[in-house]
Amino acid sequence: MSTTPTTSTPSEPTTTVDELTPRTLAVVAYPDPVVESAAGAIRTASDDALIWWTPSVGPTAMLMAHRFATYAADGPSSWSLVDLAQTFGAGPSSSRMTHTLDRLERFGIIVRCGDIIGIRLWLPPLTARQRARLPEYLAYVYPR
Repeated sequence: MSTTPTTSTPSEPTTTVDELTPRTLAVVAYPDPVVESAAGAIRTASDDALIWWTPSVGPTAMLMAHRFATYAADGPSSWSLVDLAQTFGAGPSSSRMTHTLDRLERFGIIVRCGDIIGIRLWLPPLTARQRARLPEYLAYVYPR
Protein backbone atom coordinates (compact mmCIF):
# COMPACT_ATOMS: atom_id res chain seq x y z
CA MET A 1 0.00 0.00 0.00
CA SER A 2 1.44 3.34 -1.04
CA THR A 3 1.44 6.30 1.36
CA THR A 4 2.50 8.83 -1.26
CA PRO A 5 -0.24 11.42 -1.81
CA THR A 6 -1.42 11.74 -5.34
CA THR A 7 -2.69 14.83 -7.03
CA SER A 8 -5.15 14.75 -9.79
CA THR A 9 -5.18 17.17 -12.65
CA PRO A 10 -8.52 18.55 -13.65
CA SER A 11 -9.86 17.25 -16.91
CA GLU A 12 -11.44 20.64 -17.62
CA PRO A 13 -9.45 23.88 -17.87
CA THR A 14 -9.93 26.23 -14.94
CA THR A 15 -12.40 29.08 -15.31
CA THR A 16 -11.10 32.63 -15.20
CA VAL A 17 -12.87 35.67 -13.76
CA ASP A 18 -13.22 37.12 -17.25
CA GLU A 19 -15.12 34.01 -18.33
CA LEU A 20 -17.60 34.45 -15.47
CA THR A 21 -18.45 38.09 -16.19
CA PRO A 22 -21.38 38.92 -18.44
CA ARG A 23 -20.23 39.52 -21.98
CA THR A 24 -22.95 42.01 -22.94
CA LEU A 25 -24.53 44.75 -20.85
CA ALA A 26 -27.82 46.49 -21.49
CA VAL A 27 -27.67 50.19 -20.57
CA VAL A 28 -30.85 52.13 -19.83
CA ALA A 29 -31.65 55.56 -18.42
CA TYR A 30 -32.16 55.64 -14.65
CA PRO A 31 -34.48 58.54 -13.87
CA ASP A 32 -34.09 60.18 -10.47
CA PRO A 33 -36.52 63.10 -10.10
CA VAL A 34 -34.91 64.25 -6.85
CA VAL A 35 -31.45 64.65 -8.40
CA GLU A 36 -32.82 65.94 -11.70
CA SER A 37 -34.66 68.79 -9.94
CA ALA A 38 -31.84 69.62 -7.48
CA ALA A 39 -30.21 73.02 -7.77
CA GLY A 40 -26.79 72.56 -9.32
CA ALA A 41 -27.53 69.14 -10.87
CA ILE A 42 -25.19 68.34 -13.76
CA ARG A 43 -26.19 66.50 -16.94
CA THR A 44 -24.12 63.29 -17.03
CA ALA A 45 -23.48 63.60 -20.77
CA SER A 46 -22.12 67.16 -20.45
CA ASP A 47 -18.65 68.66 -20.49
CA ASP A 48 -19.41 70.02 -17.01
CA ALA A 49 -19.81 66.47 -15.71
CA LEU A 50 -16.42 65.58 -17.17
CA ILE A 51 -14.82 68.62 -15.55
CA TRP A 52 -16.34 68.31 -12.07
CA TRP A 53 -16.76 64.56 -11.58
CA THR A 54 -13.53 63.22 -13.14
CA PRO A 55 -11.37 64.14 -10.12
CA SER A 56 -13.72 62.06 -7.93
CA VAL A 57 -14.39 58.95 -10.00
CA GLY A 58 -11.43 58.92 -12.38
CA PRO A 59 -11.13 59.42 -16.12
CA THR A 60 -12.19 55.98 -17.35
CA ALA A 61 -15.26 55.84 -15.12
CA MET A 62 -16.37 59.35 -16.04
CA LEU A 63 -15.84 58.81 -19.76
CA MET A 64 -17.85 55.59 -19.51
CA ALA A 65 -20.67 57.36 -17.63
CA HIS A 66 -20.66 60.17 -20.18
CA ARG A 67 -20.86 57.69 -23.07
CA PHE A 68 -23.57 55.59 -21.42
CA ALA A 69 -25.69 58.67 -20.65
CA THR A 70 -25.32 59.99 -24.19
CA TYR A 71 -26.75 56.77 -25.62
CA ALA A 72 -29.29 56.11 -22.84
CA ALA A 73 -30.91 59.51 -23.42
CA ASP A 74 -32.09 58.12 -26.78
CA GLY A 75 -33.06 54.64 -25.52
CA PRO A 76 -31.51 51.36 -24.37
CA SER A 77 -28.18 50.24 -25.79
CA SER A 78 -26.04 47.11 -25.59
CA TRP A 79 -22.28 47.00 -24.92
CA SER A 80 -19.93 44.05 -24.84
CA LEU A 81 -17.29 44.23 -22.13
CA VAL A 82 -14.58 43.74 -24.75
CA ASP A 83 -15.90 46.66 -26.83
CA LEU A 84 -16.00 48.83 -23.70
CA ALA A 85 -12.44 47.88 -22.81
CA GLN A 86 -11.20 48.70 -26.29
CA THR A 87 -13.23 51.94 -26.41
CA PHE A 88 -11.62 53.22 -23.22
CA GLY A 89 -8.08 52.04 -23.90
CA ALA A 90 -8.03 49.03 -21.59
CA GLY A 91 -7.20 46.51 -24.30
CA PRO A 92 -9.25 43.31 -24.19
CA SER A 93 -9.50 43.25 -20.36
CA SER A 94 -13.11 42.87 -19.31
CA SER A 95 -12.00 42.68 -15.65
CA ARG A 96 -10.82 46.33 -15.83
CA MET A 97 -14.25 47.31 -17.14
CA THR A 98 -15.91 45.39 -14.30
CA HIS A 99 -13.75 47.37 -11.85
CA THR A 100 -14.81 50.63 -13.54
CA LEU A 101 -18.47 49.64 -13.30
CA ASP A 102 -17.97 48.86 -9.59
CA ARG A 103 -16.55 52.36 -9.12
CA LEU A 104 -19.49 54.00 -10.92
CA GLU A 105 -21.88 52.04 -8.73
CA ARG A 106 -20.04 53.04 -5.53
CA PHE A 107 -20.47 56.70 -6.47
CA GLY A 108 -24.18 56.20 -7.28
CA ILE A 109 -23.77 57.08 -10.96
CA ILE A 110 -25.11 53.70 -12.09
CA VAL A 111 -27.27 50.98 -10.59
CA ARG A 112 -26.89 47.36 -11.62
CA CYS A 113 -29.29 44.47 -11.79
CA GLY A 114 -27.48 41.51 -13.31
CA ASP A 115 -26.34 42.56 -16.76
CA ILE A 116 -28.62 45.62 -16.87
CA ILE A 117 -27.03 48.99 -16.08
CA GLY A 118 -29.15 51.99 -15.16
CA ILE A 119 -27.26 55.26 -15.76
CA ARG A 120 -28.29 58.53 -14.15
CA LEU A 121 -28.85 61.17 -16.81
CA TRP A 122 -28.22 63.85 -14.17
CA LEU A 123 -25.63 63.91 -11.40
CA PRO A 124 -26.04 65.72 -8.09
CA PRO A 125 -23.85 68.69 -7.27
CA LEU A 126 -20.53 67.71 -5.73
CA THR A 127 -20.49 67.02 -2.01
CA ALA A 128 -18.36 69.14 0.32
CA ARG A 129 -15.84 66.29 0.44
CA GLN A 130 -15.63 66.10 -3.36
CA ARG A 131 -15.23 69.89 -3.62
CA ALA A 132 -12.43 69.79 -1.02
CA ARG A 133 -10.55 67.27 -3.17
CA LEU A 134 -10.76 69.30 -6.38
CA PRO A 135 -7.53 70.75 -7.71
CA GLU A 136 -7.21 74.35 -6.54
CA TYR A 137 -7.89 75.84 -9.98
CA LEU A 138 -11.19 73.93 -10.21
CA ALA A 139 -12.22 74.52 -6.60
CA TYR A 140 -11.80 78.26 -7.19
CA VAL A 141 -14.33 78.28 -10.08
CA TYR A 142 -16.78 75.59 -8.89
CA PRO A 143 -20.31 77.07 -9.00
CA ARG A 144 -21.73 77.66 -5.56
